[in-house]
Amino acid sequence: MGWGGFAWLLLALPLLAACKADVAVDIGIEDDGSGVVLVSLVLDREAAAGLIDLGDNGLRLDDLVQTGWELEPPTAAPDGSVTTRASKAFGTPEQFRDIIDELSGSSGLLVDFELERTRSFARVDHRMSGTLQPNGLDVFSDPELDAALQQTLGQLAANYGGSAADVNVEVSVTLPGDDDASISSGTVDLDGSSGGSTRRWSANLADSSSIEIATASSTQQVSALVWRGVAVVAAVLAMLVLFGHLLRLLRPERRRPGRSGGGGNSPRPRSPVAKAPNDAAAAARAEAGATAPVGAMAAINTGVSDPSPRLVALDGMGVLYREGDDIAQLLVPFVRARGSDVPLDEIVSRARLLSLGRITPAEFWYGVGVSGDANELDDAYLSLFQLTPGVVGFLRSLKSQGVRVACVTNDCALWANKLRVRHSLDGLIDPWVISGAVGVRKPDPPIYEVLRRVARLAPAEILVVDDNLENLDAARELGFATAWFAVDATTETSRGHAVLRSFAVTAPE
Repeated sequence: MGWGGFAWLLLALPLLAACKADVAVDIGIEDDGSGVVLVSLVLDREAAAGLIDLGDNGLRLDDLVQTGWELEPPTAAPDGSVTTRASKAFGTPEQFRDIIDELSGSSGLLVDFELERTRSFARVDHRMSGTLQPNGLDVFSDPELDAALQQTLGQLAANYGGSAADVNVEVSVTLPGDDDASISSGTVDLDGSSGGSTRRWSANLADSSSIEIATASSTQQVSALVWRGVAVVAAVLAMLVLFGHLLRLLRPERRRPGRSGGGGNSPRPRSPVAKAPNDAAAAARAEAGATAPVGAMAAINTGVSDPSPRLVALDGMGVLYREGDDIAQLLVPFVRARGSDVPLDEIVSRARLLSLGRITPAEFWYGVGVSGDANELDDAYLSLFQLTPGVVGFLRSLKSQGVRVACVTNDCALWANKLRVRHSLDGLIDPWVISGAVGVRKPDPPIYEVLRRVARLAPAEILVVDDNLENLDAARELGFATAWFAVDATTETSRGHAVLRSFAVTAPE
């Protein structure tokens, strides 16, 4: 999908002379490298009044939804203008580039956009670069739209007295941390409402010159600096102790007159050195304290029976990934967009068989009436999944505290493995318990027994986090600690499970 996917928003403008429209592309980056691209269109009173339904021309809004975009209903302002927005989240720089390619298409309004994130001791640097290349209304078009209109968007505008000069474009980029003025260009957002450093660039579509976009920021990791200071102090103390021991060994031993006859000297007896007792309980307490989660687990309320679990087992859909009902939200729209007319209950039934490992993805696509290369279909479908905001920081926080993280998910084994590679989760989550690999789904007890065995821990040492209360009820009956992941969760509606409303924690170095 290129900019043609959004061209329907602008088709009101060419229909009326002297109408105005503003297009904004807002890019927000989180500290862990994830973020959201938000595209907004503001039509003035005249353009909004002339907006027509172009559904007969084959320009459908569900094309956006099927590719992972979230649409907001149009909103009207007191001055009569109408604003429409569409957004799409990403979890990695690679996914960000895919979204920009979707927006820019073959015409190229946004060119060569790159997002970089580098880490060094106590510091995280973010940098974004690219080119805003306005060149008439045709930058919002693509061959499919031109074919549907039987002319270019620029020609259509000219027929109705409109022009590229009626459209303004603004690009803003918000990076976490402090702005690096030596690299950044554009206008600085000084109101401080963005929660980071924001730069803006503006152009009119009638402009022929390109605008270079560059912005950079850095975030200091205070916790790492503190720990470095602690390490330096500890190293100095250790050297002083070692130096004292060396002096004691090198110093000549004092002698005193002996009490026996002959006035001879005898060595000074050494005082006995008491050995520390073998306190196994103290060692166990020290180990437990070393693994107790401080930053990440603080987001969970005190309803957790053991505030310091040794392993946190996250659900896949709705916890690790944003989509809670992946079948209804993603899979069904995906197969419908590819021409499937198989009944809904048949699609759901085959998806369940796939998640139990009883059919392969290729057999699933064939069974639901979707033709094409199975691997290509897998990749296209899995590209729609996004990590839950903040989850990477949550995982890093747990890892830094010595708390292991597992994933227990109802999913096709091949798809789950592709997703964890796509989102670079191998170093953060282990083990993975996937229903398609073990042949049983949550909330059936055997899948939790698999978790216990592969983790080699007692159920009470494992905290299960899920967005499904039935799954949590089953885990609790088996002795696991449980937490309900839901944005609007309350202790009154949680059935006695602990509550985790978001992954909003800072990931320490």
